[in-house]
Amino acid sequence: MDPDVKCLVEQQAARCSVFSNVRRVMILWTLLEGEMPVGELAERINASLQNTSQHLRIMKEHNILSTRREAQTIYYRISEAALADVCIIQQIRNYQHAVTTSARQLFQGKGE
Repeated sequence: MDPDVKCLVEQQAARCSVFSNVRRVMILWTLLEGEMPVGELAERINASLQNTSQHLRIMKEHNILSTRREAQTIYYRISEAALADVCIIQQIRNYQHAVTTSARQLFQGKGE
C-alpha cells in the first residue's frame, strides 16, 4: 500500500476509534444542539467534570471538536458541519429502528 494512503487510513482509524466510547458519542449528540461549556455538558451527560474534560480533550486532539474562549469559559462545538450531519442521520436511523421495532411488537401482540 502507498505510504501516503496508509497514513490516511491510520488517521481515519484513530479518529473513528474516538467514537467507540459511549460518553463521547453522548457528548457529540449533545453538541448537536449547539456549543456549550464543560460544566453544562457534564450535567447533560450525567458525568463528572473531570471525566467529561478528559473526553473533550481526546475529541479535540482528533479535531472532532473545536473551542472558543469567552472570558474564563471555554465553549466546545463540533468542528465540522459534515460530522454533525452524519450524527443527525445516525440519530434518525436509530429512532426509525426503535419505532419499527415497537410497531412490530404491537402488531405481534407483544406490546402489552
